[in-house]
Amino acid sequence: MHKGFIGHNWISLLMSKALLTKRDRKLLTETKKIMEEILETQEVLADRRLVDSIKRSKRDLKSGRVLEWEQLKHELKSKGKL
Repeated sequence: MHKGFIGHNWISLLMSKALLTKRDRKLLTETKKIMEEILETQEVLADRRLVDSIKRSKRDLKSGRVLEWEQLKHELKSKGKL
């Protein structure tokens, strides 16, 4: 493969109208978004502290240990933190 087509450049070339149909370009764009989401999910799952934090947050939500945005703002203002 020619060095000029490595990385993002070859994607741009493939996405040009000369090589792909409109449907192909749409599918490639959707596939790229899905792959980015998968990579982001892998990053989150690899961070043990973040996963534990998410689990604690879910437990807080289930048990009702949450505040509405307006309640939180009021509480922070009353404590001089906002």
